[in-house]
Amino acid sequence: MTEYTIVHDAIQEADWFQRLADDLAGATISRLDDDAPEAVLEIASYDRPDVILLADDDPVLVVEKTGHVPTGKNPLQRVARLVKAAELGVPGVFFVPYAAKKHGENASKTNLNYRAIQALRRIEAVNDTPMLIPPWPTDDDYELVHDGSEDELVGRFVTQFLRNGCDPDVPAADEIREQSERGAERILSEYAPYERPPNSVAIRPTEDVVAQHDGLPGSGSFRTDRDETVVCEFGFRTRRTDPYVGAQFAYDYLYCRTGPSVADRDRNLVLDMPELDRETWFDYHPYKPGNKTALWYACADALVLSDDVLTDFAQFRQGDRGRIDQYR
Repeated sequence: MTEYTIVHDAIQEADWFQRLADDLAGATISRLDDDAPEAVLEIASYDRPDVILLADDDPVLVVEKTGHVPTGKNPLQRVARLVKAAELGVPGVFFVPYAAKKHGENASKTNLNYRAIQALRRIEAVNDTPMLIPPWPTDDDYELVHDGSEDELVGRFVTQFLRNGCDPDVPAADEIREQSERGAERILSEYAPYERPPNSVAIRPTEDVVAQHDGLPGSGSFRTDRDETVVCEFGFRTRRTDPYVGAQFAYDYLYCRTGPSVADRDRNLVLDMPELDRETWFDYHPYKPGNKTALWYACADALVLSDDVLTDFAQFRQGDRGRIDQYR
């Protein structure tokens, strides 16, 4: 008989996930920390998913759930919590509202960022690993449903998945894909610019990027034989991680990536932080595994600062301690 373990970032997510399927009633509940199995630590090496399900100690499913209003880049921060699983061949589920009501003075319906859907589809295709995006249901006023019925489709998928030998090729997965496609088409019909990169992302000739920035190509992974370079400009001035560190993975897969490794690109990926100089950057964003700021060095080919260009990231690495427990 298969023994299941639900590894969680927060106990309420483990409780929610366990209630989805009767087959999980006897599952072991375990917190995601430095004592987790090596395979779990590898999945969480980019960011901490809400749930990692183990079957006989092997990761078989990663789940991310959010009821937050899906505005702007915020949904993109969740991509980092799923992408490593896909690169390791572990299926993922992102349970998220495709539309929700934003409250406050200017209350209105807010759509899920279509690029988050497309990024996960691209991650699925590149890694040949299913990434399902079931919509969190809302009522006629776009308020999230919280009566238990919102979990019905996800619960059916988890039950069928477990009873199919942890194979995601089940009828509920097809239904999720159908709902996802309808939701994505609606979002795009309401905001066609989602088909293009956002204003903060430019696809430029590599020779122009090299000419603009002293320090390129440098000694890292930036390559001049890639004809084009994707430049993502992030205009923050202080310490920032979410949503930007997740967004970089989304933009990588949307506009650069051709395979499961960061070396598998047909365009360079450059992150441009014009408001931060080198000294300030390293004060706020050390390359310290176990600290979320380390993700700034996990994806891009180059980081452009106001007074420097960073390409060879290995020289800035501070050590390997605190892999998970400090990852907040």
